[in-house]
Amino acid sequence: MSADLRESLLQFGEQNRLFGIITLPASVDPTRPAIVISNTGIEHRVGPNRLHVQIARALAAAGYCVLRFDLGGLGDSDAPRGQAASSLADCRLALDALDARRLGSRYVVIGLCSGSHDGHQLCRVDERVVGLFNIDGYAYQNFKFRRLYWQSRFTHPLRTLQSIAGRIHPRFRFAEPQGMGAAIIEWPSQKEVARDYQQFMARQLNLGFLFTGDVQHSYLYAEQHYDIFPVLRDWAPVWFLPHIDHTLSRRTAREEMIRHLRKWLLSLSD
Repeated sequence: MSADLRESLLQFGEQNRLFGIITLPASVDPTRPAIVISNTGIEHRVGPNRLHVQIARALAAAGYCVLRFDLGGLGDSDAPRGQAASSLADCRLALDALDARRLGSRYVVIGLCSGSHDGHQLCRVDERVVGLFNIDGYAYQNFKFRRLYWQSRFTHPLRTLQSIAGRIHPRFRFAEPQGMGAAIIEWPSQKEVARDYQQFMARQLNLGFLFTGDVQHSYLYAEQHYDIFPVLRDWAPVWFLPHIDHTLSRRTAREEMIRHLRKWLLSLSD
């Protein structure tokens, strides 16, 4: 880590049950939004392959305050006593904690998979959030997706046979990418998300989307998100990186994703 960056522990929430790490730049610019990163699936706050650590330090080097934290019941954070855990409530507590320390009043949420879902839900209810960067977030199928999907099945018959065999016996199933099945999330319907995007657009909420090659069961071509949600076309950038895996296991993959993320963030102040 660069000597110019500072990292410190942050405990917050009732009885300080939530735990995170704040990464600060050498000089804090109060005009820039603070960045918030919660868990991916059941991964610790460091993220898969230390992804969240690398994001936090890269963005702090670019001048942003970054909090990466554990939701209640994950990592070093405790679940609330006497009530069900709520990732939404915990995310709002994270914003409150940064508000109280004068480290932010406007926020950008970065989320991978379940983190993207949590960020979207937070955008619905908290107008302090001014930006959301989704990595392998909500994806829905359309006619072109299904055509490409079945075309690939006929092009690669052995893979199709293995897929059919996998439904019969587990030993023939493809290995699931690390982290993909960590948490079962009930996604909102396509209509609900379309309605949310209309509301986000009315609020001038900044959105960015990135899809990797490990979600080709639901995302297969670069323009798919635009085709399904036309309102995004002239509003939010969408990147499809089929050569990158879901947990960004290679260093070069993490660096490529962070370049897109940093460029998107800097564009928000233009």
